[in-house]
Amino acid sequence: MFQDVIIPMSDNQDSTQNDKSESRDIPTASGTFQAASIPASPPRFISVEQLMDASNLLANIKLAHDISVDDNFELAPEQPPEGSLEKRVAETMRRAFWDMLAEQLAQEPPEYSQALSLIQDIKQMLSKCILPHQHSLRNHINEVMDLQLIKQKIENDAFDISYYANFTIDFMGRMCAPCRSERVAKLKELTDVVSIFREILAVLEVMVLDMANFTISVMRPHIKQQSVTYERSKFEEVRRTQEAAGIDGLEYTREWLERSYDVVEDHVEGQAMYGTTLTDVQGTPVNVLHGAYIELLNWEHTDYPETCLVDQERFRQISYNLRKLTLTSSVLLVALSAPADRLSSHTQFRDKLKADILAILSDVAEAEYKEKVVNISEHLALEVNKQLQVLGHPQLTQQQLTEYQQSIRAVVEPNHAVYSLLRRRIMTFIFQSLGHSSSQPLQLPGGIGAVSDDIASYCGKFLKLCSYNKAVFGATYSDIIASLMNMTDLSPRTK
Repeated sequence: MFQDVIIPMSDNQDSTQNDKSESRDIPTASGTFQAASIPASPPRFISVEQLMDASNLLANIKLAHDISVDDNFELAPEQPPEGSLEKRVAETMRRAFWDMLAEQLAQEPPEYSQALSLIQDIKQMLSKCILPHQHSLRNHINEVMDLQLIKQKIENDAFDISYYANFTIDFMGRMCAPCRSERVAKLKELTDVVSIFREILAVLEVMVLDMANFTISVMRPHIKQQSVTYERSKFEEVRRTQEAAGIDGLEYTREWLERSYDVVEDHVEGQAMYGTTLTDVQGTPVNVLHGAYIELLNWEHTDYPETCLVDQERFRQISYNLRKLTLTSSVLLVALSAPADRLSSHTQFRDKLKADILAILSDVAEAEYKEKVVNISEHLALEVNKQLQVLGHPQLTQQQLTEYQQSIRAVVEPNHAVYSLLRRRIMTFIFQSLGHSSSQPLQLPGGIGAVSDDIASYCGKFLKLCSYNKAVFGATYSDIIASLMNMTDLSPRTK
């Protein structure tokens, strides 16, 4: 369809950063480049079909990646946002289809054009609910739902639409997962033909998804074995397509690594680096890359590295949860210090407060933390006084309660001493974990005892993502960092 659509692309943009920066400095006159400034070169062309192929490649890369890094990954039905134009249009189209089917079947004689379209869709969906080796079942579907035969039946007034509904329901009952059996059985209780087929399609959509997820679970071990090589090769295909269009497919990846390299270059001895407590980080290529990974947990830029895009949401979620846990730990440290320090040794009470804080902060955007911490301070003040009373200690006075709540609310203020210290300690722990190869376990940072298991869990998820990312793009990172350091290639290349 798109083979004859060609888009000319200028050859004046090169994929290297140096050439790109030089092109920005070319003087212009009246908004156009001066002809003498640009060497003559033939135009390059890229078809829309190639661009679409690149888009499909990216989708396939993401699917393979999601299956490989997330053992719980499953396909889910796409639902347009509630109240969106897309949802309203989809609902209107569905109503129009079923209304037309009802009108056609009510005619004398009945009109079956909508029914034929419906049966064709059901036939395709049933075929997706069986395994590739189940040839006899596939042949049975094709024999019963032979559209040419159905058309002949319609012409000879021998067509019974209920027969195909019953065949479909019986077939679904044989092939569905046990958890769908009850829903399939309820289809037999319906009497209106249109309602029956509407529900058949709804259940079939779920069954097709069940089969897809079953296939993913079966293929996951094989996909994991091949995923690194597959992602690397397909990413290179996308890059070649981008280069043909004059696009640097690693522009933001270079900027990301260059920022980390600049941290090393500009480092003043004795100062901490990468938001950690470390003052002696060596300016090695490995540390440049690990520092870049740490930046993903403190992301403040618009453009994300191309090599990390498929995990952008995962990195964002890990960063969000680490910040929430840091806030929780900071609030607990303040809440269980004077005048409530006598409660700090009561582990069960501390864990209860932790659970309460996390419940209040559940699904809360960071911009709303200040408001929520007010609620937390009031709640903790009540809980502390109750616990003091239970243990037979004097309760906090009204003045003490006011000061106590104020001290908790201050935790969300910029550069709060406790929060800032815990944040640096956690970032230090993660940075050290990235380069830790010893069999000896790393010591968790102090002050996070209540949330240490949670921190370790998210740190593990982060390390898994970084390790996988390094396996796929290690050679690419090696080339970029080597060019920044004016060194030779830093690692063996995997082809």
